Amino acid sequence: MNQVLWIVLFIGHILGDFYFQSSALAREKEVSGKKLVLHCFIYLITMVGVIIPIFSWSLLKVVIGISVLHFMIDGLKFLLTNRFFIRNDKDTPIFLVDQGLHILVLLAAVVYITVSYIEIEYMPGLETLSSSLGLDMKNILSWILILLVMIRPCSVTIKKVLNHYRPTNENQVDEGIPSAGALIGVFERFFILLMLYANQFTAIGFVLTAKSIARYNKISENPQFAEYYLLGTLLSTLLIIVSYFFIF
Repeated sequence: MNQVLWIVLFIGHILGDFYFQSSALAREKEVSGKKLVLHCFIYLITMVGVIIPIFSWSLLKVVIGISVLHFMIDGLKFLLTNRFFIRNDKDTPIFLVDQGLHILVLLAAVVYITVSYIEIEYMPGLETLSSSLGLDMKNILSWILILLVMIRPCSVTIKKVLNHYRPTNENQVDEGIPSAGALIGVFERFFILLMLYANQFTAIGFVLTAKSIARYNKISENPQFAEYYLLGTLLSTLLIIVSYFFIF
């Protein structure tokens, strides 16, 4: 049950911090206390929503505690970026530390629930239904989590980390269909995920090769773009591999 629990909590975090937070809200909460409170309220509602299938009053208290700590962490980030005027040059490390602290809070919550022997049960009929259909709840939730991680969280992380390495000439990056690069990255991670699940590790190389063929001319003619492209590909691959072994 503890494995199911932490997966559910992580799903709630990913939904609340990435999917139910628009790009506009993410920007506005950095400069507006009201938008920060709105984000944290949405986060709380999301976390409460995902625990409904395994609801208990004790678990609800834990989720409220997680949401309060989420507000405190984001509030500290708000102070750092406004009172101390930490701007773009520190944006990446602040983002990584911010997400790292949120993950530590979730892990600490699972440990607390475990040592406190908090009773957690599926809602009536859910476990019976999954058993009758031959479904493994942990496996289903694991797939939901990794598919959620694969899209927005990975894309946002890659964008944040690579922001300082973008070629100085924007045309070196932006040529081609707008936003196609992010979509290609999602498909790349999805195919790598399928190869990992099928234990076909050597096939991952073919996926990366196929992606490189489309950019061959720019890679061979522009060393700066080639380095940027290589960093993005390696980071994308690393994120999905680490996520896979962490979740499964």
